[in-house]
Amino acid sequence: MNIESIKAKLNESSIYHSEENILDNNSVIGYEKKFNWSWMATQLNTFIVATDFGDKEIDESLIENHLSESFKFSKQNYKGWPRGLQSGVGVISILISNNVSDKAKDYCQKLKSGKKWAGFSIPVIYNSNTKETYQFEKKPLWGSIYYPHFKKLINNLK
Repeated sequence: MNIESIKAKLNESSIYHSEENILDNNSVIGYEKKFNWSWMATQLNTFIVATDFGDKEIDESLIENHLSESFKFSKQNYKGWPRGLQSGVGVISILISNNVSDKAKDYCQKLKSGKKWAGFSIPVIYNSNTKETYQFEKKPLWGSIYYPHFKKLINNLK
């Protein structure tokens, strides 16, 4: 998984994307808007923010900063029904590096990113050296109806 392969997979999935700068790094941002009756008739606006950090170590602090900047970008570029009124925002934050701390891996697997009002922040790490992906292992209770969709989006980028 790298920025170019993510762009190609977003294109294959007909997901709009743009190139932006997040935390002073080139990033690709995909945007998908879906309505689904099985989501209790809600509209989900999902932003996929992927940033390649090269050799920089990914730690908990970097994940939190990336999540914060990614969610900020999503709020500035969100187009849709008011959040909370049958509408939510999901931000999948993908950090790519060949240097990943164990605490960062745990942060992603345990989904320690917390909740937002009518929004979800999902951290994902891809270790470009070992080709391993670290993402949530179990779906949380809050927003559980959306997590199979988030997992599918993430897995389609691999």
